[in-house]
Amino acid sequence: MAFASKLHGMLYFATRVAVLALASNGGCIATSPVEFDPAQSFPPSVVSEPTAEFPLNRIGQINLDDPVENPEMPLQIRVRDPNLDQTLDYRLFLDSPPAPDVPFTSGEIPPSGFLERPTDLFVPYDLLSPGECHRIELVVVGEFDSFVEPRRPAEEGDFDNATWWVRVTDADNPVILQECR
Repeated sequence: MAFASKLHGMLYFATRVAVLALASNGGCIATSPVEFDPAQSFPPSVVSEPTAEFPLNRIGQINLDDPVENPEMPLQIRVRDPNLDQTLDYRLFLDSPPAPDVPFTSGEIPPSGFLERPTDLFVPYDLLSPGECHRIELVVVGEFDSFVEPRRPAEEGDFDNATWWVRVTDADNPVILQECR
């Protein structure tokens, strides 16, 4: 019984000390706006879809004489971006340099709410000359800076790029005259 009365006394004392400590410190009312660090922007990352017809790790082959439903080269990718609500911009370049450094197409990749955004882009066959190995480059950014330097992101380091190589032939050009390099 003596222990129970001591325990009750100790709890009473601890409660009183805690109440006095809170009362002596008082409350804090913010009179100026609280500033938070801006959300960190992470760069996107481009990888091939596991089942892509033209994966990034192999040189593709297209025969323009083969019958196809859609005369376009599909670029099946997943864009990974931890900024789940950010719309991303992309530009596709063909054989540049030494060709003019102008994208042949551009657009947006909308947010999906998930880390990975499955995306299909297409290169029309009429842009691919037979008898050549073509270099197709994709640049994905949070936002492009301008068209003066078409690959430059508005925020330094906020980009990723991927490159496909594809050999294009037809009946008149069955051999690639210049290999992929």
